[in-house]
Amino acid sequence: MSSIPHPFHIPLSRRKLLQSLLLTTGGIITSGVYAEALTLTPRATEGPYYPDHLPLDQDNDLTMALGGKAPARGVVTEFGGRLLNADGKPIENGVIELWQSDNNGCYIHSRGTQQGKERDPNFQGYGKVETNAKGEYRFRTILPGLYTGRTLHYHIRVKQNEKSMLTTQLFIAGVPQNDRDGILRSMGTEEQRLSVIREFKPMSSDSKELAATWDIVIGHTPEEPEQRGRGPGGPGGPPPRRRDSAEVSEQDLRDLILGPSPF
Repeated sequence: MSSIPHPFHIPLSRRKLLQSLLLTTGGIITSGVYAEALTLTPRATEGPYYPDHLPLDQDNDLTMALGGKAPARGVVTEFGGRLLNADGKPIENGVIELWQSDNNGCYIHSRGTQQGKERDPNFQGYGKVETNAKGEYRFRTILPGLYTGRTLHYHIRVKQNEKSMLTTQLFIAGVPQNDRDGILRSMGTEEQRLSVIREFKPMSSDSKELAATWDIVIGHTPEEPEQRGRGPGGPGGPPPRRRDSAEVSEQDLRDLILGPSPF
């Protein structure tokens, strides 16, 4: 796994706080003050579509399923960063799980296929990665499909020593549905909500693939296990439906994030 060179995220207001502290303390900041500058990643519902049968292929590249005949359909994305504790120290050997919908808005769950849609057999749908000595992790995947009632989102769970420490969701900056997504709006303070919205940019000037940096900050107390099946759609309820019957193309998803192409 490649090294993540980017510094971990500190919101602008906190950066100003740190700058002022540096000036007033002669450049000396205690670990306690430094911890105060970190924003704990907020929790979010697991949702109803955590895989009820985990795939054999569980690596951190979801774009090609084991035995798949072609790459998954959709806009390829990469995101990664560091897993940190509340004191700002990297967490080694933490396990980060990712599950999400495919380009058609379908999950790898027995009830996760939308009416009139088919799940992409070449999309892995679920993956996990173990953090290295620097707390670094990375996933290669696609933009999740858009469906009625939600914005684009990734589901994330962090485990440490087999204990679930955090279940949350990652969102993409610039998506109009973010402003009215009920789950995102309920995730703690404004600062916490901003900490789970990341800007995805093209990897290069001529690349169609998008990338983002996201650092996850967890507390010291394991979370209580959430009852499966709670969340949008309800226990055993029907899968979410699209905003209309038309396919949402890869260009449509890119335009949601980057804006329409001027060409």
